[in-house]
Amino acid sequence: MRKSILLFLFLTGCAVGPDYKTPDTVVSDAWTSDEQANNCEPIQTWWKTFQDDLLNQYIEKAAACNYNIQTAEANILQARALRQIAASSFFPQAGLDVNATKTYFSKNGPVFTIGQSTGNSADTSSPVTGLPFALQTPQLQNLFNFLFDASWELDVFGKIRRTVEAAEAQIESAIAHRNDILISVFAEVAKNYIDLRSFQRRAELLQKNIDLLTKHAEITKISLEKGYANQLDLEEIEAQLAAAKAALPTVYSEIYRSIYTLSVLIGQPPETLVDDLLVTRPLPTPPANIAVGLRSDLLRRRPDIRYAERQLAEATAAVGIAVANFFPTVSLLANGGFQSLALPSLFNWGSRTWAYGADVNVPIFEGGQQVGTLRFTQASQSAAAAKYQQTVLSALQDAEGSLKNYQELAISTKKYDESVLHTNFVVVLTRERHLKGLVNLINLLTNEQQLVSTELTQLDSKTAELTALISLYKALGGGWECVTEEKKDDSEVSKR
Repeated sequence: MRKSILLFLFLTGCAVGPDYKTPDTVVSDAWTSDEQANNCEPIQTWWKTFQDDLLNQYIEKAAACNYNIQTAEANILQARALRQIAASSFFPQAGLDVNATKTYFSKNGPVFTIGQSTGNSADTSSPVTGLPFALQTPQLQNLFNFLFDASWELDVFGKIRRTVEAAEAQIESAIAHRNDILISVFAEVAKNYIDLRSFQRRAELLQKNIDLLTKHAEITKISLEKGYANQLDLEEIEAQLAAAKAALPTVYSEIYRSIYTLSVLIGQPPETLVDDLLVTRPLPTPPANIAVGLRSDLLRRRPDIRYAERQLAEATAAVGIAVANFFPTVSLLANGGFQSLALPSLFNWGSRTWAYGADVNVPIFEGGQQVGTLRFTQASQSAAAAKYQQTVLSALQDAEGSLKNYQELAISTKKYDESVLHTNFVVVLTRERHLKGLVNLINLLTNEQQLVSTELTQLDSKTAELTALISLYKALGGGWECVTEEKKDDSEVSKR
């Protein structure tokens, strides 16, 4: 019975070890953050929802020129090359060996004393057979070889197939890692662009506040000279003015920091975008409706989940390789060609030589090495399985938290919009009353300063809302599809 099983395995081949199956992960379709969430498929090019041509341009440049992305692309090429190396073991390995040697034999060596068993130089017969030696070996000898050799390891127990499975999983995990980097880079470009426009608007508001405080201080000085104000009033305004001026350099520093970061993200020196981005633009407006899709689609869209799943597949294949190492390795061997002591007769038919055979390597005792390797791969598989499940939970937490955070910040922004609207109306009414002589200029300036303060708070809320929206898009896992499809189309065109 055992011989029949071994014969069947030898003839048909099998892959020992566990076969990989995608983990069963149950994720509901509904979002807990909002039951009324838009379940339409999220837009892939989510950055276009901000309707800013410069942002779109920088995202495209980052996809093509960012060095982290290029590194990830090179890792994919490496993984594909490793797969090709692993798959080459399916085929016979053949080689050609052409060589020539000239050998000088020692006069006191065994070749020259082989026939002189009795000490008599005339006695050249064998002491065993009694037959005379016909072998004559010159002291200086040439040898020419033109030989082919081939070997073929039969994948009887699936060791090579498991190695190829692991290599294919490594390719797919490298692709998923590249896609994850794409999403991160796009989010960083968008976030820094939002920060830039936010800081530019903040600089405008701070400068407006400085102008108002400067005017307020001038009026207070005049009032002090005429006896309508005291020194305390002037010192308070001067202190506010100095604090306002102190905040402005920090904002300018952040403006340049954002520009430098954007330049590096698109693969350029830090100063590249200074001239383009110092031109002030308004802060982008978020879209009215955000499509988040089904929560269960995160398993498909998020590259980090795909990466963890492919890592588990690779670890499972490694277990199969470790199991296959317990079984014999069967190889077919062959060589042949021409061999001669003289170069002119090398390719004569009489110079031919050949050999063939088989090699069966059976592991018997290795001090527990194979057992240790198997236990190591099994533990690695268990760790990869746990990491996959944790990645899924972390992805759900990230997406749910990002969705809730964006929803709440959107509500806050609307309230701050109302606050700015009412404060602005107060300024309008105060200005009208001032023109009629009912309110002094100090009261008008104070209300205008209050408006600037409210607008700064509104700006913080808008910036936080846009940043939260970018985090939400990143958590949903979209954005990499269109880039990878474009690269696929370009490669197909180049093949044609």
